[in-house]
Amino acid sequence: MADSTTHWPHEASVKFSCVVDHDPKYIHQAWIWSTTLLRIARRQPHELVVHVVDGVDRRHLGFLHDQGVETRAVPRFDQRHPPSNKLSQLQGGAFQDADLIVLTDCDIAFADDVSGLFAGLEMVAAKIVDNGKPSHNHWRRIFAAAGLDAEPELALSTHSREPTFVHNFNGGVYVLTRGAFEAIREAWARWDRWLLAHPEILGDLAFFADQVSFGLTMHELGLAVRPLASRYNYPTHLADPMPSDPVVLHYHDRVDSAGFLRTTGHDATDARIRRINEILAAEQRAPLRP
Repeated sequence: MADSTTHWPHEASVKFSCVVDHDPKYIHQAWIWSTTLLRIARRQPHELVVHVVDGVDRRHLGFLHDQGVETRAVPRFDQRHPPSNKLSQLQGGAFQDADLIVLTDCDIAFADDVSGLFAGLEMVAAKIVDNGKPSHNHWRRIFAAAGLDAEPELALSTHSREPTFVHNFNGGVYVLTRGAFEAIREAWARWDRWLLAHPEILGDLAFFADQVSFGLTMHELGLAVRPLASRYNYPTHLADPMPSDPVVLHYHDRVDSAGFLRTTGHDATDARIRRINEILAAEQRAPLRP
């Protein structure tokens, strides 16, 4: 077991996962995700799994088979909230042999070695949200509605520096130990269903139900959480200048008409993006290979 100051051992088994939904954009995002993990981050195909929501035409995911990446079908978690479909992967068997589990959104590209994700990991690592949504005051109301007597611990959002809850994490990248993964499976789904059943609690922020439910889960279980630096979940749509190169890029809709990542105007980030786009262009021209 790693302590709070060291990396996990090299032999620890890792599994990276994302969930592909019905919108065709997720197919292309999954290609960027797997290609950059394999070609740039230099992960092995057996370390990747793509969960596919029931009803998605898997014929369009043949590139994953060609890359040697496993796909698994999962049911829709809740018709009311597509982002919550990521919770469906919690109940499958894809992670049974993994020591470390990285759950990501599809709109993630990897720009370098990602072993820093696991540095100092005790149970969970995630990045506090870019902007303070929900606000700290809104989190107080969420806690009250949930019957939680505590005051939400204060933190500042990483981009706007607004007050929010210390466990209000961006859902783009969650890093979990095997023990943490097993601990959250029931609680995260329970809190998410509670929020979806009571949309008035989040109001116009209902889109963030999966993130808020994750925060409630962290509070309930009291798991040790290490805040991820922004370079491991870097929002290219906000394009903050960074003191060091981004490693994991969360690009949202920041792609051009050809499907490549858009640059940001910041040299360090754009050097990473140009390298990613070079790899993607080469993979488009060449047959996919394991």
